[in-house]
Amino acid sequence: MAEPRTFASIRKGNSEEIRVRLAEHGGAAFVDIRTFAPRRHAGGEPLPTRNGVCISRQRLRELIAGLQAIECDREGR
Repeated sequence: MAEPRTFASIRKGNSEEIRVRLAEHGGAAFVDIRTFAPRRHAGGEPLPTRNGVCISRQRLRELIAGLQAIECDREGR
């Protein structure tokens, strides 16, 4: 299994970030959108948390359509 590829990193507060990654598991590709937090001890790469979602790459168009619908929502709820 290859290392997940990070396509975007979005700051979340002062210390956390959200990473959008493409990962493979068992020969299938998945989109992983997950919160990463700093290590408790200074230094090193941030660690993934349980907060996030992992979906099949085949469902990516549905996710994008939902996000675009939110972006276009004029009511801004």
